[in-house]
Amino acid sequence: MSLFSRQAALTLNRVRSLAAEPGVKRKIVQANRELIRADTVLFFSEPPTQIYQLQVWLAPFERLVEAGHRVGVVVMNALTADALLQMTTLPIFFSRSIEQVEQRLRTAQTQAICYVNNAQANFTMLRFNGPRHIHLNHGESEKSSMVSNQLKAYDQVAVAGPAAVERIAATINGFDLNKLELIGRPQLDAVRPRARTGVVRVLYAPTWEGDSQAMAYSSLLTQGQSILQQLAAEARIELRFRPHPKTGSTSTAMAKLLANLQRSYGQHFDSVADPAQSLAESDVVICDISAMAYDALALNVPLLLHGSEPSELTRRLPQAQQLRDTENLGQRVLELAERGSAAQEPLAAYFFATTTPTEATARLGQLVQGSSESPGN
Repeated sequence: MSLFSRQAALTLNRVRSLAAEPGVKRKIVQANRELIRADTVLFFSEPPTQIYQLQVWLAPFERLVEAGHRVGVVVMNALTADALLQMTTLPIFFSRSIEQVEQRLRTAQTQAICYVNNAQANFTMLRFNGPRHIHLNHGESEKSSMVSNQLKAYDQVAVAGPAAVERIAATINGFDLNKLELIGRPQLDAVRPRARTGVVRVLYAPTWEGDSQAMAYSSLLTQGQSILQQLAAEARIELRFRPHPKTGSTSTAMAKLLANLQRSYGQHFDSVADPAQSLAESDVVICDISAMAYDALALNVPLLLHGSEPSELTRRLPQAQQLRDTENLGQRVLELAERGSAAQEPLAAYFFATTTPTEATARLGQLVQGSSESPGN
């Protein structure tokens, strides 16, 4: 996608968001969904194109509400607020004014503000004194974005496990490791595996193209067509295709390829709303260096990984589970499904502080309440 096209799309989205503001504010009031009191809030400034980053945290925080926590969501885009009314039962506050946001958080007696990305508006919100500022991110992976120097700005940083601690210690100069809180992956606590059948269900979940060469981890342009063609032709395989929500957002070539793949393989597109649940329902997953690969480890789903970038995952994962080419792919997938994922179990313990159901959510609750312990203590 050209720079002009991206700018035009951003301008159009801003216009739509401004036009939607009065109606969205009325909807929030009419639905009795106003954020009045919240000890903890999820802060999200982005438009709906980025909402997947927030969406993965909604269910874990809804479970915290069931456990007695007072939680809400603060957004700065009207279209995002409108989408959230359908996605979650959490109370919502919407405003484009950071001053109004701060005033509402004062009256709501908010003690912790949680962030799911490193958007620029986060750093305006960080000026607000009083509450703790907690960075959650939206997944565990070894992408370069996981070791941003911006993490220094937060009071606490939630990470999945020991691997993230090592990664940050080795990469971010002068980072205070006492800020890190190991919580595992709360998003995985609610997923349930399906009953296995004779057909091998394979999930191909490539990541997006990234916004720079350092973030270009996707297999879709180079191997995607071959992967889909071979798996769709294998009678013993049930193929599900789940491209990243941002696929094609920065690359015209990727956008065209995805449109072509939608026409050719539309019947194989994954319809499961929750990506973690889709993983749990799979017998094998094929993906790139992305949160999906690491979640597959935590859920003990056999992983076939694309990616030659230096990483602990490519270093530690057996070579038989690394996708360098697509030769005889169908047979390799069937053999991996039969062999299982025993070799991944040590990796799950390395990348995740816990994979015990409900424990990660409990750790999240302790973190937002201020009762967790950092690895430096």
